[in-house]
Amino acid sequence: MTFKTITIKEDIYNMLLSIKGTNESFSNFFERLVKSRSNIDKLRELSGSFEFRNKEALLRELSKKREEIRY
Repeated sequence: MTFKTITIKEDIYNMLLSIKGTNESFSNFFERLVKSRSNIDKLRELSGSFEFRNKEALLRELSKKREEIRY
């Protein structure tokens, strides 16, 4: 396996460290970020391609689900 060294600013390192999983290596963390990036691109492609009948109800439901996940 080949290894590469990268240089980043300390404040960026600290930000990454704060969102990386506790038992997750930086390699696994970056792999997860890169893989999830393709999902973000897919969502951007879909943006504007559909319309919600009741946007406010959808936003309330999403907010409720987020609260359930947090606690």
